[in-house]
Amino acid sequence: MIAEYYDHVWTRKLSLPAYGDLRSRWRSRWQFAFDAIGENARVLDAACGDGVFGDMLIQRKRCQVIGLDISAYARARAQERGLQTYACDISSQPFPVADASVDCVTMLCCLEHVFDPGHALREAARVIKPGARVLVTLPNAVQIAFRLAFLTGRLSSDLLHTNDGEGLHIRFFDYAHDFERLVATQVPQLRVIDKTAALKNPRAYGSVRRRLLAAGLRVWPNLFAEYAHYTLAHTDPAPQPPAPVTRPA
Repeated sequence: MIAEYYDHVWTRKLSLPAYGDLRSRWRSRWQFAFDAIGENARVLDAACGDGVFGDMLIQRKRCQVIGLDISAYARARAQERGLQTYACDISSQPFPVADASVDCVTMLCCLEHVFDPGHALREAARVIKPGARVLVTLPNAVQIAFRLAFLTGRLSSDLLHTNDGEGLHIRFFDYAHDFERLVATQVPQLRVIDKTAALKNPRAYGSVRRRLLAAGLRVWPNLFAEYAHYTLAHTDPAPQPPAPVTRPA
């Protein structure tokens, strides 16, 4: 049933002009992850959708990209872009990837769509190599636009993700501490090592508004952040080789 739902979502999304090309679909989550991933990396993109981000990694950084998604329609589009794809409900199923076999896992605006994000993160911890990273982007559910909607007696369609061609949000996180609390209580294998407050698409704003929002991000990120970008690593650092012993001559 969930697979059929997301087949419908992706079929509708990719029929809309607003999703016609990468430029029209650009979001800061892709830049965040792109900048953090090295060339020739083996990347697992959880909930890869139609593979537009994976294609960016393949074309610009010569990465090998494995895509997981529950939608057969989306996976077919991702395969056309060169991703190696597998059917997977990341909320409940094991990732079809060997332990400690990938250089990075990306989870970009997907955990708010799944019933058990803790399971997905534990699987991410299992498949990354020692010293590797998990990159997560989440929408901030308490950002100012959503609060103003509440004050006027309505729920924002962006909060619920009910706009045409979008899949419903079923989990909600604030910027301040919700995700860190989830990781600390449900995913002992991982720790958050970096968090950044961001706008969803800074290019959508004029220069003056962009500067004002950037100031708001610095002063009050829980109010002004539209996205939160997280970098996670294994709780136990990768073992380091012993230091060489220097003996007196």
